[in-house]
Amino acid sequence: MHVFIRPAQRFLSCHVCEGLLFDRREVKMTTTGMTFFDLDWLNASATGVICVRCGFVHTFMGSAFQFVPPEEVRPEDLPADPLA
Repeated sequence: MHVFIRPAQRFLSCHVCEGLLFDRREVKMTTTGMTFFDLDWLNASATGVICVRCGFVHTFMGSAFQFVPPEEVRPEDLPADPLA
């Protein structure tokens, strides 16, 4: 998937390798207090956006981004990929 960042009005490129394709998963934002009381399940969740190329995890809270399937993105709308 590609990730469109709404405030910036552009697609995300990985901060490490400048890759353009990502997987996603839920990430728990653990806190010391909740862990101490064995209440980790009460911690907030974020969305982990994982670079397919290098595995770096970008973490997003809220809804300022959206996932877009590759077939719906025009190549000219994507940032340049120096390793392509």
